[in-house]
Amino acid sequence: MTKIMLVRHGLTAWNGIGKMQGSSDVHLSPDGLHQARLLAAHCPFVTADAVYSSPLARAETTALVLANKFNLHVQTVDDLREISFGDWEEQLLRDIAKIDPINFEKFFKAPDELKIPNAETFSETQERAVNALKKILEIHKDEKESHIIIVAHGVINRVILSEILGMPLKKIWTLSQFNTAVNIIREDDGLFTVDLINSTAHLL
Repeated sequence: MTKIMLVRHGLTAWNGIGKMQGSSDVHLSPDGLHQARLLAAHCPFVTADAVYSSPLARAETTALVLANKFNLHVQTVDDLREISFGDWEEQLLRDIAKIDPINFEKFFKAPDELKIPNAETFSETQERAVNALKKILEIHKDEKESHIIIVAHGVINRVILSEILGMPLKKIWTLSQFNTAVNIIREDDGLFTVDLINSTAHLL
């Protein structure tokens, strides 16, 4: 059996002002680093065998704080990077709503139909994120019981969870993923159980 702690990265300055990050490499804010340290101090896992992360700095730094707790190194996985928002990246949400109102409405109501210029689709992102998860699980398949930490992003976590839960991509925004949110998933012989979604108890 493999237990997975799927984590969203800590807060960034862009999160705070509603600016699209996507594949842009934005660092944690001081508050985001504090969130990561609180998660390490109150981690739901008392042991961990490996820590994997998106290569983007906001995720990798969050992962490093967790890895240090368990004396592990961070293994970056390129396919865990956040969705590319193409022409929307580095733009404020309120500006996108004015410039591209049709697609902005689709972003929330029909993300499965959304096609932003020069961006990935949600379907493409889900395919690579789920494949990344499968590859990680394959590495640990012969271990009797392993505890794996994966640090990624809001969309990445949602598309992974929606795949496991059998949810259509259209409904992914029904899953909240706050900064440093913890999701716990169990995998046993290819069968998945989701034990926890979007917990921020460590921040209380």
